[in-house]
Amino acid sequence: MATLVSLFVVDANSTITRSFDFLSSKGHNIITVSSLDEIIAELETPDQMVASVTLSIPENQTEFEGRIRTIKRQEKAKYIPFIGVLKSGCHADEVCRQPFFHILEEPIDENILLHTIEAAQSDFKRYNALLKEVSSRTSAIGLIKSGSFRLQTLGQAEALTTMLSLACPEPSVVALGLSELLVNAIEHGNLQINYQLKSQLLESGQWEKEITSRLASNTYKDKYVEVVFERLSDRIEITVTDQGDGFDWRKFIECDPSLSTDKHGRGIAIAIAMGFNKLTYNDKGNQVIATINL
Repeated sequence: MATLVSLFVVDANSTITRSFDFLSSKGHNIITVSSLDEIIAELETPDQMVASVTLSIPENQTEFEGRIRTIKRQEKAKYIPFIGVLKSGCHADEVCRQPFFHILEEPIDENILLHTIEAAQSDFKRYNALLKEVSSRTSAIGLIKSGSFRLQTLGQAEALTTMLSLACPEPSVVALGLSELLVNAIEHGNLQINYQLKSQLLESGQWEKEITSRLASNTYKDKYVEVVFERLSDRIEITVTDQGDGFDWRKFIECDPSLSTDKHGRGIAIAIAMGFNKLTYNDKGNQVIATINL
């Protein structure tokens, strides 16, 4: 079995190396490279699996963002969470967030760095478990023509994702996009955890605990996400409806999501990139129709 590793891109001026002993003491296998060009080579190294990449964000971000996107188009880099680190004096609001799982600002607290890496690697493990599950199934379920489903938990979301993605062309690609939509519907829709709060929970290591707590609370325990699957002559439509307050989706659909600095854009960008030809939201923003052309 390949060893999971935490990859850091560091230069001579990096202060993040001070945290390496602490991270190692917490069980993280750390490898370092000195430039973006070396990342792909590490992804090809036998017997290791890069589960997160942490790197500094330079002041000149335009070329940097383009290079990150080029790297993430590589098959082995596609699902790896990238954590950006802003040097002191830089402003997070000026950074395009879509390529990043999360953005930290120097000086970095070691525990915040630890919790962020662990949350990122949890996402990575979820993606890979989903891909493995999809690839291990037969295509018999692809005969599904239509169906309606209700779910409440993240576990149910993953199970339904596996089932429905197998009814679609390129199921391993569709699975990741659908997973993003269902997870967002639960977390940000029904459980009403906004992106600012999620950032705080990730950095404090309380994210999973908060999800469990809210799912059990009287306020949220009866809320569900409804998913409707329909195969038509020329397309598949998957409608996802949550019971939340919705959000302003227009600036992410009508504009280029890569230009937005808001964290909402990341899930939408992933969903669009992963298997869906179109996303159509209702006016409120608590329902989305994901379309796959046949």
